[in-house]
Amino acid sequence: MNTEVIVRGVRQFISGANPAALLGKLAGMVLTVIFILAVFNLIQHSLGRLLKGKVSAQRDSMIRNGIRYTGFVLSFLFVFHRLGIDTSAILGAAGIAGIVIGFAAQTSVASLIAGFFLLSEKPFTVGDTITADGITGVVLSVDLLSVKLRTHDNLFVRIPNEIISKSSMVTITRFPIRRLDLAFSVAYKEDLERVRDILLELAARNQYCLEEPAPFFGIDSFDGSGIKLLFNLWFEKSNFWNLKNSILIAVKKRFEAEGIEIPYQKIDIKVTPPV
Repeated sequence: MNTEVIVRGVRQFISGANPAALLGKLAGMVLTVIFILAVFNLIQHSLGRLLKGKVSAQRDSMIRNGIRYTGFVLSFLFVFHRLGIDTSAILGAAGIAGIVIGFAAQTSVASLIAGFFLLSEKPFTVGDTITADGITGVVLSVDLLSVKLRTHDNLFVRIPNEIISKSSMVTITRFPIRRLDLAFSVAYKEDLERVRDILLELAARNQYCLEEPAPFFGIDSFDGSGIKLLFNLWFEKSNFWNLKNSILIAVKKRFEAEGIEIPYQKIDIKVTPPV
């Protein structure tokens, strides 16, 4: 039904008109559409400058997208009006209704609603590092239907808002400091108090390790190859790899210098000679 209405409108628009008049109509229609989009683009940028520093980047992105989509909708309505198409008939036609139902069935409406919840709840903002749907990356934008991420290996990832709202999501850079959890083993023959003192000394010397909260040393368990230890350090969120690399290198060097053994699994294979 909707296709027939559109085709009929196009035929009425071009029928009975000489090429010059038809070209004039098309030119006027195109120029008007360009003017509408230009006005909404100007509104988008002007409002962006007005709101700069007053709202979060996430909310600013949502407002800009809403203005842009409104301009597109008005442009389509204008074109339909010039073609003599009754927009109410199109919107009420079974074909359009089917498209809307299919649109909802594809979870786009759910993603749109989830986008508004993300905007109001603010679990993260543009520039945060998050883990969602098993993917870790920096938030580039939060749009009406999806969140765009840039992964650490420079890949662009789009995650629908509905998936984020339904699954567990971690905002890694939400707070200014984080904790690094290290787990390793030492041999049963080692003096655990001496090992503890060495680790705390290395933490105190490391420029990326915070004094408060203080580092934590703990004994996790005894297993088949050695004693499993826990060593937790706090750091500023931007120094994750700096701290992890430097402290692990320092631990390995110091353990080797002190003769502290880090055990590993060994397999003894006994070969019986043939009789």
